[in-house]
Amino acid sequence: MPIDIDKLSLEELLDLNKRVVRRVEYLQSLKTRAHLDRFEPGDRVSFQSEGRMIEGMVVRVNQKTLSIKTKDTYWRIHPRFLTKLPGPKAEIPQDVQDIMEKGTLE
Repeated sequence: MPIDIDKLSLEELLDLNKRVVRRVEYLQSLKTRAHLDRFEPGDRVSFQSEGRMIEGMVVRVNQKTLSIKTKDTYWRIHPRFLTKLPGPKAEIPQDVQDIMEKGTLE
C-alpha cells in the first residue's frame, strides 16, 4: 500500500522518517549479526590494510565487530572485511600469564 507523502504534514513526515530509519538500522543489525555468527574465537582470519594482507586470530566477538590479534597488535574489524582461513582453530590465551608467556601468534 503506497503512501502519498505529498499529503503528509511535517509532523507526520518526521514520524515516518524516524520509523524508516529505525527499520533500516534494524535490518542492518540483522545482516551484521549474520556476518558475526560465521566467526568464533580461535578462528584464523585475514584482511587487507593499506594494500597489505594481514593475518590474525579472532579473540572476541563484539556487538558489531570482531577483535583480532595479529603478531603486532589488536584490531577491531567489521566481519564483512574478514576472510576465514582454513585449518584448525588457534588456542586462545586464557589469562594474562598465557599472553605474557606466548606473546605472539604461533
